[in-house]
Amino acid sequence: MPPMKSIEVFISYHQKDEELRQELETHLAALRRENIITSWNNRKIVAGQEIKGEIDEHLNQAGLILLLISPDFMDSDYHWTVEVTRALEQNATEKARVIPVLLRYADWETPPINELSPLPSNRKPIKSWNDRDEAFLEVVKGIREAVQLVANSNSSPAKQTTQELEERQYQVTSLINEADRLHEAKKFEKAAVQYKAALSLDPNSVLAHNKLGNALSDQGKLEEAIAAYQRALQIDPNYAGAHNNLGNALSDQGKLEEAIAAYQRALQIDPNNAIAHNNLGNALSDQGKLEEAIAAYQRALQIDPNNAKAHNNLGLALKAQGKLEEAIAAYQRALQIDPNNAIAHYNLGLALKAQGKLEEAIAVYQRALQIDPNFALAHNNLGNALKAQGKLEEAIAELEIAVRLNPSSTLFRENLEIYRNKKKGFWGRLFGG
Repeated sequence: MPPMKSIEVFISYHQKDEELRQELETHLAALRRENIITSWNNRKIVAGQEIKGEIDEHLNQAGLILLLISPDFMDSDYHWTVEVTRALEQNATEKARVIPVLLRYADWETPPINELSPLPSNRKPIKSWNDRDEAFLEVVKGIREAVQLVANSNSSPAKQTTQELEERQYQVTSLINEADRLHEAKKFEKAAVQYKAALSLDPNSVLAHNKLGNALSDQGKLEEAIAAYQRALQIDPNYAGAHNNLGNALSDQGKLEEAIAAYQRALQIDPNNAIAHNNLGNALSDQGKLEEAIAAYQRALQIDPNNAKAHNNLGLALKAQGKLEEAIAAYQRALQIDPNNAIAHYNLGLALKAQGKLEEAIAVYQRALQIDPNFALAHNNLGNALKAQGKLEEAIAELEIAVRLNPSSTLFRENLEIYRNKKKGFWGRLFGG
């Protein structure tokens, strides 16, 4: 059997992490000596070379791409619009595997890289380890396994040799980047147009199909979104992120059994996907399967203890079981992580009111409304709590705001009418009317 061809490892990093990048290279020495890998980073560009072309060439031929995660890396527009986007395209089409390597604490678990499995596998950044050599050893072990998978699947990409193909790939990348900016600005229709333009150039771009699905879903075009996700999965059946997003769209349609199947498929592919566990919990909760939902939320929190949404959703399931103290603890944990989560404040208020703690509930509703003054349901429930305290004038004022914000709500209008009638009855009794 001929020896395994060495795999090129492309290292994407921020210059402020140069010292840690060099330490990683040192620990990769054994893999290089065994001719298992070669490594490349943009420091290897010499004077006179064209930077854009060099980076593109090495991204195209890399079998493994490492994203060295730090706050500076996350803050770099260049890395996100060039290297990360291209890396994710290579990953989605299985031309290369992409692995985030956690150097320093950073908020990296955001789409789309949150769908990747990082190293070290315990998600503890290298700089926080007492013995940094031990941390790098864990990373190298993971890289060795990944390289073997690349070799076994023959997924090392062939070099792109024609200028035409390279230019087309740049056009696709530019269109996806522009679409991402539009999507982030909540210009969903314009984003969808740009994703479709990218797909007209590269119909097999799994990343563009998946992101098009997200833009369509955000417009409420669920059937079209589902079709986009399904197209992504026809190209790459093992794309966990697309299975998860398909589950979200199906759940929004009320097709809970199909949604659960999609989440479970995502988790078969990526068992450590905290977001998919949380979404699975939501679908199970909507089916009334509270114990299974709680187990899903708890699994999400084992993987990511700082997932505020999972803590909040766990609180909802516990409250539905009547476990108010446990629910309150879950909401409070969510708010420790995300103090500006208006929904978690609101849910905490409901649980406190259910315990008869009106003053505390009122304070929490008011905090929710400081964060989101247009939270109509919080105005309604603040009004209910104030009414329970006998503060009818204040209660009516809150209900009037709720009705103004959501005039179509029968509940809000009925509550307001009841409180106004109570007020009339009070003054009638007072003056003998």
